[in-house]
Amino acid sequence: MATITATRAMDAPRETVWDVLVDPDVYEAVAPNLSVVEIVSGDGAGMVRRCVDTNGNAWTETVDHWDDGHQFGVTVDVADSEFHRRLFDRFDGRWAVEERADDVLVTVEFEYETKYGPLGWPISKFFQYKAPGLVAEIFDGWEAEIAERLGNQVAGHTDEATASH
Repeated sequence: MATITATRAMDAPRETVWDVLVDPDVYEAVAPNLSVVEIVSGDGAGMVRRCVDTNGNAWTETVDHWDDGHQFGVTVDVADSEFHRRLFDRFDGRWAVEERADDVLVTVEFEYETKYGPLGWPISKFFQYKAPGLVAEIFDGWEAEIAERLGNQVAGHTDEATASH
């Protein structure tokens, strides 16, 4: 299993950051690789989202963990996605906000298992190379949305990205 984790410290109220992170319309607008993000059913744990990437590949993901105001996790229905089923046996994501003394730490984490045993290593390495840049763009978009909602600029930020295999 491989993991990619990216974090950014944001100078904004945790509640505002959370509201932006869980808004599917905002995620659709800020994720450079997605053209559609919509809630199919439910809310909180058990919610099903449908995503479509910019190449037209669609998939559903189910929220398997929801700690309102703090974190949520999704499991991609790999069998339902032409893109994912070709490359991955499993693909999960987690989004979290943690209030700290001077800021809010936002974490985005992806855990996945590639197909093809050792031959899947290049797939994993490519994803580890590509994902941090995509997540940085998402962070930038979230910060812009937070600033708009607060009517000001969000103060500086600090990024960190790690990958393990």
